[in-house]
Amino acid sequence: MGALGVILCLLAAASSPTPLAVPTVSADKAGEPIILFLIDNSASLPPLDPDEKRVAALEKMFTFLQGQRYRLVLFGGRREIFIDDVSRYRNNGQWTDFYFAFEKARELTKGYPAGTEFRIILLTDAIVDPAPEDWADMNVPPGEDLRAFSIKKTIELAESTKVPLYVILVGAPPEEGGAEGSREQAPALILDLVRAANGQKAAALAQTLASFFGDDGVLLKKFIFRATPQEGLRALEPIVKRIVAPPRAGVEMRLFSYVLLPLLVFLVILLGLLVRSFPGPGDVELVELNLGLPAHIATDRARKGGAGVLVSTGLSLAHDAREASATLTYQMPTQDLSGVGLDLTGLDETTQYLLPLGIEDLKRALEAFADDGTKDEKIHALNLDYMAKNMAGAEAERILTKAPADRRRIQAVDFLRAKAHLLSNDALRRKLTDPRVLVTTYGRNAQRKELAPGQSVKIGRYGFVVKDISRGGRKDARITLYYDRVPSLLGLKTLLPDAFQRAFRFRRSSQRVVS
Repeated sequence: MGALGVILCLLAAASSPTPLAVPTVSADKAGEPIILFLIDNSASLPPLDPDEKRVAALEKMFTFLQGQRYRLVLFGGRREIFIDDVSRYRNNGQWTDFYFAFEKARELTKGYPAGTEFRIILLTDAIVDPAPEDWADMNVPPGEDLRAFSIKKTIELAESTKVPLYVILVGAPPEEGGAEGSREQAPALILDLVRAANGQKAAALAQTLASFFGDDGVLLKKFIFRATPQEGLRALEPIVKRIVAPPRAGVEMRLFSYVLLPLLVFLVILLGLLVRSFPGPGDVELVELNLGLPAHIATDRARKGGAGVLVSTGLSLAHDAREASATLTYQMPTQDLSGVGLDLTGLDETTQYLLPLGIEDLKRALEAFADDGTKDEKIHALNLDYMAKNMAGAEAERILTKAPADRRRIQAVDFLRAKAHLLSNDALRRKLTDPRVLVTTYGRNAQRKELAPGQSVKIGRYGFVVKDISRGGRKDARITLYYDRVPSLLGLKTLLPDAFQRAFRFRRSSQRVVS
């Protein structure tokens, strides 16, 4: 009896299935991701290879990993799940339930140290067939379709697991849904699963680009593959090797070189052509003026340049106001400082002498009084200088800018003191005595005003900031107008940097003289 028992035990051991030994790896493989194979073991799945037995085909598929770490989950229904046991690969499962397969995969990942990287490879025909008894304790709502409910929970589980998911569809393409990044069709369940597990990397455009380049990059990856039973391991080998290969930036570089870079160059050239015409924001127009002569300024007037090219943008000189958008005039101020209109009754001789003098003549006369004048003249010069310097600038301006008809109520001595105040107040002196530029614009919002540095002015459809008004140049004065607003197609001249626009104009300078 003892010998017979030993023989029976040996026979039982020989016939019992042997679990798959999880491969050991060297130190240089330790940093690579662990591959979790989720293999559909239901009766509906076709064989992996027409020329190999099921177990042998599965074991050969593992050799494609070239020593990389992996685990095996064979699944059918909830009670038809086997871990790392290739001998159980018989395709005899009565049910097909993805939820419990993903649940077991998540359980396996928890047995590894934190930070371990995983990838899931799901081999299936994508036919979902859950067993009602397997979901009896899963809080399925009454009347809920079990298949739809299990799919919903599976997608939620795949998303929460946060492990990259790759799917190899085995069998003929089903007739539902369209594959994203695949040349065949994929069922809606698979599309939803890879989106949930991989996020935006599984977006339609990314999948299409990954398929076009036939390789995986850092961001562009293909997640859905297909292998027909007739192709067998010949189709599975390149798929598995592609999935487990480390990410390379080659795809993104080819995408940039073949698509993005030419597109970028095209867009830069197109934008450059659209904004290459003068003017643009930051450009400058120099308008030269003769004292007392109006300069009529036209905008966007077609004319022939030196090379015979039609120029139609920016400012140019017009012959008369009928052709102009604005008129600029450099003129002396009309303010009278000679004392016309004042009551001169009772004035002493010195005040009567000083009152009608110009500013420079008044300055020289006071200096002469102070140096070589009589005692009374010196006293008069000192008193006038003292009272003038202590007068407020606003008060001096008020007195001097009174119209001659309104000066009868002003004391002549106060007018003289206000004029002497200009000798020590350069800003007010320039304001009242220097030539000034007046602008008159025409059209709907016509206006007339004096221009000063820092002011804004609109001429035609352009907006300007007065940058400077200075004497000299080829004429008496020059006004520098800085383009502040330049209407353009889609507002490109406002959006694009000034340096970019100037580069496409082939111009050394951003300014030109209006002629």
